[in-house]
Amino acid sequence: MKIIAFYGSIRDKGNSEQLADIALQDLDVTKIFLKDYHIDPISDLNRLTKKDPSNSENDDYRALIQKQILADLLLFVTPVYWYGMSSLLKLYIDRWSEALRDPSIPGFREKMKEKEVHLITVGGDEPYVKALPMIQQTQFICDFLQMKFGSYIIGKGDKKGEVLTDKNALHSAVNLNHYLKARSSL
Repeated sequence: MKIIAFYGSIRDKGNSEQLADIALQDLDVTKIFLKDYHIDPISDLNRLTKKDPSNSENDDYRALIQKQILADLLLFVTPVYWYGMSSLLKLYIDRWSEALRDPSIPGFREKMKEKEVHLITVGGDEPYVKALPMIQQTQFICDFLQMKFGSYIIGKGDKKGEVLTDKNALHSAVNLNHYLKARSSL
Protein backbone atom coordinates (compact mmCIF):
# COMPACT_ATOMS: atom_id res chain seq x y z
CA MET A 1 0.00 0.00 0.00
CA LYS A 2 1.33 3.41 -0.97
CA ILE A 3 0.69 6.20 1.52
CA ILE A 4 1.11 9.89 0.78
CA ALA A 5 0.83 12.51 3.52
CA PHE A 6 0.11 16.15 2.72
CA TYR A 7 1.24 18.52 5.46
CA GLY A 8 -0.52 21.87 5.53
CA SER A 9 1.36 23.63 8.31
CA ILE A 10 3.90 26.40 7.88
CA ARG A 11 5.54 25.30 11.15
CA ASP A 12 8.34 22.72 11.12
CA LYS A 13 7.71 19.86 13.55
CA GLY A 14 4.51 21.46 14.78
CA ASN A 15 1.80 19.67 16.72
CA SER A 16 -0.03 18.21 13.73
CA GLU A 17 3.24 16.88 12.29
CA GLN A 18 4.25 15.40 15.65
CA LEU A 19 0.92 13.59 15.92
CA ALA A 20 1.25 12.36 12.34
CA ASP A 21 4.75 11.05 13.12
CA ILE A 22 3.18 8.72 15.67
CA ALA A 23 0.50 7.56 13.23
CA LEU A 24 3.09 6.96 10.50
CA GLN A 25 5.85 5.42 12.61
CA ASP A 26 7.71 2.58 10.84
CA LEU A 27 5.67 2.99 7.64
CA ASP A 28 6.89 3.79 4.15
CA VAL A 29 5.28 7.16 3.45
CA THR A 30 5.77 9.87 0.86
CA LYS A 31 5.66 13.12 2.84
CA ILE A 32 4.68 16.30 1.03
CA PHE A 33 5.21 19.49 3.02
CA LEU A 34 3.09 21.90 1.03
CA LYS A 35 4.97 24.92 2.41
CA ASP A 36 7.96 23.73 0.38
CA TYR A 37 6.07 23.83 -2.93
CA HIS A 38 4.77 26.59 -5.13
CA ILE A 39 1.07 26.15 -5.91
CA ASP A 40 -0.77 28.92 -7.69
CA PRO A 41 -4.37 29.75 -6.74
CA ILE A 42 -7.09 28.26 -8.86
CA SER A 43 -8.36 30.53 -11.60
CA ASP A 44 -11.92 31.03 -12.78
CA LEU A 45 -13.03 27.59 -13.94
CA ASN A 46 -15.56 29.16 -16.29
CA ARG A 47 -12.66 30.61 -18.26
CA LEU A 48 -10.68 27.39 -18.44
CA THR A 49 -11.12 25.34 -21.57
CA LYS A 50 -10.33 21.78 -22.52
CA LYS A 51 -7.53 23.19 -24.62
CA ASP A 52 -6.11 25.11 -21.64
CA PRO A 53 -7.49 23.40 -18.50
CA SER A 54 -4.94 24.68 -16.00
CA ASN A 55 -4.37 28.11 -14.63
CA SER A 56 -0.63 27.59 -14.30
CA GLU A 57 2.05 25.53 -15.92
CA ASN A 58 4.73 27.10 -13.73
CA ASP A 59 3.94 25.67 -10.33
CA ASP A 60 4.38 22.30 -8.60
CA TYR A 61 0.74 21.26 -8.71
CA ARG A 62 0.94 18.76 -11.59
CA ALA A 63 3.92 16.94 -10.10
CA LEU A 64 2.11 16.60 -6.78
CA ILE A 65 -1.08 15.35 -8.44
CA GLN A 66 0.91 12.66 -10.25
CA LYS A 67 2.35 11.47 -6.91
CA GLN A 68 -1.12 11.53 -5.38
CA ILE A 69 -2.58 9.41 -8.17
CA LEU A 70 -0.01 6.69 -7.48
CA ALA A 71 -0.96 6.47 -3.79
CA ASP A 72 -3.59 4.20 -2.28
CA LEU A 73 -4.12 6.24 0.87
CA LEU A 74 -4.06 9.99 1.43
CA LEU A 75 -3.35 11.49 4.84
CA PHE A 76 -4.10 15.17 5.34
CA VAL A 77 -2.16 16.71 8.22
CA THR A 78 -3.11 20.26 9.14
CA PRO A 79 -3.51 22.58 12.07
CA VAL A 80 -6.94 24.05 12.65
CA TYR A 81 -6.93 27.52 11.05
CA TRP A 82 -10.07 29.59 11.46
CA TYR A 83 -12.20 26.46 11.94
CA GLY A 84 -10.90 24.78 8.82
CA MET A 85 -7.84 23.31 7.18
CA SER A 86 -4.83 25.47 6.46
CA SER A 87 -4.83 27.62 3.35
CA LEU A 88 -1.91 25.58 1.97
CA LEU A 89 -3.90 22.36 2.07
CA LYS A 90 -7.13 23.99 0.92
CA LEU A 91 -5.36 25.61 -2.03
CA TYR A 92 -3.98 22.24 -3.11
CA ILE A 93 -7.39 20.57 -2.85
CA ASP A 94 -9.05 23.48 -4.69
CA ARG A 95 -6.80 22.75 -7.64
CA TRP A 96 -8.35 19.27 -7.92
CA SER A 97 -11.12 21.05 -9.82
CA GLU A 98 -8.62 21.49 -12.64
CA ALA A 99 -7.58 17.84 -12.51
CA LEU A 100 -11.20 16.89 -13.16
CA ARG A 101 -11.06 18.80 -16.48
CA ASP A 102 -7.43 18.33 -17.47
CA PRO A 103 -6.87 15.87 -20.34
CA SER A 104 -3.23 15.52 -19.27
CA ILE A 105 -4.54 13.91 -16.05
CA PRO A 106 -6.88 11.30 -17.55
CA GLY A 107 -9.36 9.55 -15.30
CA PHE A 108 -8.69 11.66 -12.22
CA ARG A 109 -12.19 11.12 -10.81
CA GLU A 110 -12.05 7.36 -11.37
CA LYS A 111 -8.59 7.09 -9.83
CA MET A 112 -9.67 9.07 -6.79
CA LYS A 113 -12.56 6.65 -6.14
CA GLU A 114 -9.94 4.06 -5.22
CA LYS A 115 -8.41 6.23 -2.48
CA GLU A 116 -8.87 6.12 1.26
CA VAL A 117 -8.49 9.41 3.15
CA HIS A 118 -7.52 10.08 6.76
CA LEU A 119 -7.17 13.44 8.51
CA ILE A 120 -5.02 14.53 11.44
CA THR A 121 -5.59 17.99 12.85
CA VAL A 122 -4.53 19.87 15.95
CA GLY A 123 -5.84 23.12 17.39
CA GLY A 124 -5.44 25.09 20.58
CA ASP A 125 -8.89 26.59 21.08
CA GLU A 126 -11.49 23.89 21.81
CA PRO A 127 -10.44 21.80 18.81
CA TYR A 128 -12.82 18.92 19.59
CA VAL A 129 -15.65 21.31 18.77
CA LYS A 130 -14.08 23.91 16.51
CA ALA A 131 -12.41 21.41 14.16
CA LEU A 132 -15.75 19.75 13.37
CA PRO A 133 -16.45 21.99 10.34
CA MET A 134 -13.16 20.76 8.85
CA ILE A 135 -14.11 17.15 9.48
CA GLN A 136 -17.41 17.75 7.70
CA GLN A 137 -15.62 19.56 4.85
CA THR A 138 -13.27 16.60 4.42
CA GLN A 139 -16.23 14.21 4.42
CA PHE A 140 -17.93 16.27 1.69
CA ILE A 141 -14.73 16.29 -0.38
CA CYS A 142 -14.55 12.51 -0.07
CA ASP A 143 -18.25 12.14 -0.89
CA PHE A 144 -17.89 14.27 -4.02
CA LEU A 145 -15.07 12.12 -5.38
CA GLN A 146 -16.49 8.89 -3.91
CA MET A 147 -13.39 8.32 -1.78
CA LYS A 148 -13.54 6.46 1.52
CA PHE A 149 -13.12 8.78 4.51
CA GLY A 150 -11.37 6.35 6.84
CA SER A 151 -10.84 8.31 10.03
CA TYR A 152 -9.88 11.57 11.63
CA ILE A 153 -7.87 12.49 14.68
CA ILE A 154 -8.33 15.77 16.51
CA GLY A 155 -5.61 16.81 18.94
CA LYS A 156 -5.31 19.69 21.37
CA GLY A 157 -2.17 21.78 21.38
CA ASP A 158 -1.07 25.33 20.76
CA LYS A 159 2.61 25.63 21.66
CA LYS A 160 4.92 23.24 19.86
CA GLY A 161 4.80 19.83 21.52
CA GLU A 162 1.62 20.39 23.55
CA VAL A 163 -0.28 17.76 21.57
CA LEU A 164 1.99 15.13 23.11
CA THR A 165 0.06 15.62 26.38
CA ASP A 166 -3.30 14.87 24.71
CA LYS A 167 -3.79 11.23 25.67
CA ASN A 168 -6.87 10.75 23.49
CA ALA A 169 -5.09 12.05 20.40
CA LEU A 170 -2.00 9.94 21.13
CA HIS A 171 -4.15 6.84 21.57
CA SER A 172 -5.94 7.54 18.28
CA ALA A 173 -2.61 8.07 16.48
CA VAL A 174 -1.29 4.73 17.77
CA ASN A 175 -4.52 3.03 16.66
CA LEU A 176 -4.22 4.58 13.20
CA ASN A 177 -0.62 3.36 13.05
CA HIS A 178 -1.74 -0.20 13.83
CA TYR A 179 -4.46 0.03 11.19
CA LEU A 180 -2.05 1.35 8.55
CA LYS A 181 0.51 -1.34 9.35
CA ALA A 182 -2.17 -4.02 9.02
CA ARG A 183 -3.29 -2.56 5.68
CA SER A 184 0.30 -2.34 4.46
CA SER A 185 0.91 -6.02 5.17
CA LEU A 186 -1.99 -7.17 2.98
